Amino acid sequence: MAGDWIKMRTNLWDDPRVARLCDLTDQGEAAVIGGLYWLWAMADAHTESGILPGLTCKAIDRKTGVPGLGDALCDVGWLADHPEGVRIVGFEEHNGASAKKRGQTAKRVAAFKAGNAEETQIGEEGNAVSVTKTLPERYLEKRREEKNSSSLRSEEARASRLPSDWALPDEWRDWAKAERPELDPLKTSEQFRDYWAAKPGKDGRKTDWLATWRNWVRNQRAPMPVKPTMATAPPITTPPKPGIDPALAKLRAEESNLKPPSAEQLAQLRAIRTAVKVSQ
Repeated sequence: MAGDWIKMRTNLWDDPRVARLCDLTDQGEAAVIGGLYWLWAMADAHTESGILPGLTCKAIDRKTGVPGLGDALCDVGWLADHPEGVRIVGFEEHNGASAKKRGQTAKRVAAFKAGNAEETQIGEEGNAVSVTKTLPERYLEKRREEKNSSSLRSEEARASRLPSDWALPDEWRDWAKAERPELDPLKTSEQFRDYWAAKPGKDGRKTDWLATWRNWVRNQRAPMPVKPTMATAPPITTPPKPGIDPALAKLRAEESNLKPPSAEQLAQLRAIRTAVKVSQ
């Protein structure tokens, strides 16, 4: 826990990963770099390994005032989930006492180079120039190459592909239900498995599949609500209007106007029937 000062690059503003953080959080570079300063300064004061027990992505959002910064840092590979909290990726390379020592050494080497010009040897004809690097510079370059090579080999050794028979563990399913209750954990796990099974090369190898699963769940879009169709929509009924139907009222009025036949009309009907029978 070194304290006092931290090492930050002067070209962070133009770093593509900072631009990615701005896109994911919908914030400007000033707000994002300010959030990074708080995270790295806090880590420099509270950890030597880069592991921050108890710290969560939500806490990072709250502390920095940048919504979504914690998850965005996981997305660009600067932060990772850890069983105790979160872990700053590459912390010992850029922060902490050892990183400061390396930074001070590099500064002394730069000062040494500035005070001691490169040796230039001119040949017999006056135009053949050779440049010899200083001993500290050659030593630092060799150490840097060795460390980078060792770090890459270590990362590759730890990384692995998702097993072909992978199935969603109960603990992972329970976490997904608590984090995103609107998602279907089984369907989400099937998409997760198919995606990483088809991912070729080193991009399909991960050192922490649980952290990869958590980031996958966090980045899932909420399911769209199902719109009712004609088959599922309830039938539309029209309530009857109050009062009597006009056609029925007309029939009743006509019935009320009908009168029984008179005696004369009945006699005429009987005469007609008799004549019809006689003719037959």
